[in-house]
Amino acid sequence: GYPGLAITLPNDIDGDFHGAFETGDYNMRVAGLIDIAQEKNHQFIRNPVTPGHPDNIPAGTVPAFGRLANVPTPANRRFYPDRDVAPARLLFDPTTGEQNIPVWDFSPNSGVTGDPVKENALGYLMRNTQWLIQEIGVDGFRIDAQKHMPPWVMNYLDRAVYRANPRKRLDGSTSHVFSFGEVFDGNRALLQSYIRKDINDNDPGRIGGNRDVLDFPLYFAMRDNLTANGLQNDWRNIVNASQDVQDDGLANNGSQGVAFAQNHDAGNGQPHLGNVAHAYMLMRPGNALVYFNAKEFGQNRSFPTDGRGDALGGLYGDRITTLVNIRNTHGRGNYLDRTPAADRKEMLIFEREKSALVVLSNRGDGGFDSRTITTAFPAGTPLIELTGNAADPVVDPFNDFPELLVVNANGTVNLRVPRNKAPGASGATHNRGYFIYGLATPQGTLSFSNVSQIIPGETPTTLTNGTARLSSMPVISSDQFNVTLTTNAVTLLGVHRDRPADGDRALLRVNGGIDLNGNGVVDHVNPNSTSYGFEEFVTTNSPGYHNADGNGLYVQTIDATTLPEGMNFVTVRAYRQRSDGGPAVFRDFRRTIYVDRLNPVASIASFAPWDPAHPQNRDLVVRSDDKTADKVHVFLNLPTAVSDATILSWVSQGNRAGDYDRDLFKYGFFNVQSGNNVATVVTYEVTGRYNIQRFPGIFVPNGRGLGLGDVNGDGTYTTSDVANVSGAFEQVLYSQNTQFNPAADLNADGRVDNLDLFALPALYASVNAPQAVRAETRAMVVRRGNINQTGGSDAADIDFLFGRIGAGGNIWYEDLNVDGAVTTADVDTLVRTIFLTEYGDVTLDRAVDLADFSILAAHFNLPSGWAGGNFNGDGLVDLADFAVLASNFNFVSTAEFHLPPGALVNRGVVPEPALGAIVAVAALAWRSRSLWRPAA
Repeated sequence: GYPGLAITLPNDIDGDFHGAFETGDYNMRVAGLIDIAQEKNHQFIRNPVTPGHPDNIPAGTVPAFGRLANVPTPANRRFYPDRDVAPARLLFDPTTGEQNIPVWDFSPNSGVTGDPVKENALGYLMRNTQWLIQEIGVDGFRIDAQKHMPPWVMNYLDRAVYRANPRKRLDGSTSHVFSFGEVFDGNRALLQSYIRKDINDNDPGRIGGNRDVLDFPLYFAMRDNLTANGLQNDWRNIVNASQDVQDDGLANNGSQGVAFAQNHDAGNGQPHLGNVAHAYMLMRPGNALVYFNAKEFGQNRSFPTDGRGDALGGLYGDRITTLVNIRNTHGRGNYLDRTPAADRKEMLIFEREKSALVVLSNRGDGGFDSRTITTAFPAGTPLIELTGNAADPVVDPFNDFPELLVVNANGTVNLRVPRNKAPGASGATHNRGYFIYGLATPQGTLSFSNVSQIIPGETPTTLTNGTARLSSMPVISSDQFNVTLTTNAVTLLGVHRDRPADGDRALLRVNGGIDLNGNGVVDHVNPNSTSYGFEEFVTTNSPGYHNADGNGLYVQTIDATTLPEGMNFVTVRAYRQRSDGGPAVFRDFRRTIYVDRLNPVASIASFAPWDPAHPQNRDLVVRSDDKTADKVHVFLNLPTAVSDATILSWVSQGNRAGDYDRDLFKYGFFNVQSGNNVATVVTYEVTGRYNIQRFPGIFVPNGRGLGLGDVNGDGTYTTSDVANVSGAFEQVLYSQNTQFNPAADLNADGRVDNLDLFALPALYASVNAPQAVRAETRAMVVRRGNINQTGGSDAADIDFLFGRIGAGGNIWYEDLNVDGAVTTADVDTLVRTIFLTEYGDVTLDRAVDLADFSILAAHFNLPSGWAGGNFNGDGLVDLADFAVLASNFNFVSTAEFHLPPGALVNRGVVPEPALGAIVAVAALAWRSRSLWRPAA
């Protein structure tokens, strides 16, 4: 597709502006497309999962943008559905005659269960299209350069998207994916071959299409007849030019064709009277789009050409947004051409039956033309000019144009048609030769209660036009708030009382439709109604039309806990009272509110190398789970003792992640150490609310150093990794979590503590570390037993620990099993894990024998500690101690290590590029358990 934004206005009856379709490109961009699609020898697994699989597409050999293409990775499973379950659908394709075509849908667990399959290029595109719909949330596609594809290819697009959208309408029906193509040609017969609209919801097993084409015949007609040369311009060449005429002979009933007045190709030319062109096409029935260049590839480019800078409002004004709003509120009713026969070259006047009267001129000179026009409006109906042109002194310096028309007794109106240059001496060319007169709609004010703050709007610049937030946002931080619409009696221009405009009802919608009034359902779910997705006001519902003073009040109390965190889009639709049988006409009161009850939540998406040749250099990608993140700062391997206040002070200095996607943020780190890394993520919302999260166990297998145990990261296991020297394990351990090292965090809990210490001997044994390293590690474990911090580790430490059971305060030395309390479990850890012995071993020589019995006997019934045979810490050697010794008599320890509960060698794995599960490697723990015998 082209690098711009197509603002697409779907042709549904409610006339809502549903936003931009995601742009897509179904163009194969491959010469010999048909050969590739038909050639069976070109079938591959195109997102390879298993290395070495014979059906894999060949991997790349030269990195592009820091990565090799087609490298097999388990994360590619997410691009495939799970085929081990029954197909979601069996379909019949009438274009090929194929029966029972199985279709598997993507599911939330596809990243684990997806099954790779061989496919050709066309099959790959079909799968990717389905993935975009079901996983990314795409609702439609713009198909670039469709003219260069044979129509049969598009039948496979239809197959790929048919009933693929998992986002059902509120009535439970399928919302069919809509696509439209760029077929650069004015031949309506050719364009018709690319249109397919034959989905039958009563026959869901039959594949149909829901695709259209850009209306190039209409575009060419507007380009060539809304020029700077008013003499050559002719509305008669425009009014019946649309592709819309090709299917049923009616050029303006909106049955097909996507109208546009401007696009990205500079060579095509644009209508000189662009404002007039947009007013015409936006007020016609049918789909239409406005081209806006998002400038994603920079400023001042010849391609893509500039679009309408005012397409979203902002720096360049609101002419287009005004037209879009009028289309939404008044763009219903049959298209009725009201142009006098003698004037069809220079002016066009058409009515959207009983809704609006559209007045257009293609003349480039000054002045105006007065006409009396027949309408379908009842006599006495007031029509107000909606675009603002009639009140604009640039267009109307002499007050020639009426802002208000009142329908005459015979159903006619007297109006003046503005030309595209101002009358009088100034002669300013304004290119606004159009008026839209329509029924007045309710006037009033939308407000919210329980607003905790207001986020101000922004002032757009040339660089931020289209991205700057124009309106302020109320913030709701409470669990409940009120939405209130207050309407007032309508007197047009201060002279004409218009009671129907007071309004006879108002409805409320948040986002796409949520139960807001607590009755358990969304009240209006008919997709063909202007009330689709809306709720009735039940707290207060007092329409102005039914009140003597004409003022109305609508209030709804909303449970904010039912709304998603972040931006929510509130629309209150107030309807004009209609008693003349005309279609719904309304005014929308819209506001974006920000629900901010909870802290923003993030997660780690990946921690992958940006260059496979240097895997120690990695990008940390953070996902904003609730999509509320405004900015994200990331830090690597901060110790747990670092306070939130300190982290926030560092935030002001940098480490801000860049925007990577709608909900993804990326920050690069160099020379990342192998092991269980810890990411600290500070997520901010636009409200200023923040959340600090710590993600331990992000395992890096091939960064700097050997990984777990190679604490100094030098690629070897030496005593420098262990002994109490700068940066060694023992120094990190005794820092009491004011230091952190990913190669020392063996159990991946984000801390370096006793559990890692006790697992270290087993780790070094498993990797055949040098004996000197293993001996120093064993000595380090024994040193940890010096609980009383005097002398060495001996029986006095056991007695001291018994005496500290239940202690509070700083218990780091006593809390050996790191459970936050001093209990007998810590004594067990001291005896069994540090001393590698058992209760009854008075001499701590790792055996319970006659020597221990003799000492106990000598102290029997005497006060003593462990060295005298007191094993339960009660200060007296008695029968209880004798029983302990007897139960363990003849115990001899041969263990090199013993892992207590919680001291497993854990590896927190973040596969590349997707986040995976935590994998616990517990084999060493089981091995160690076999080397000691617990007390009876």
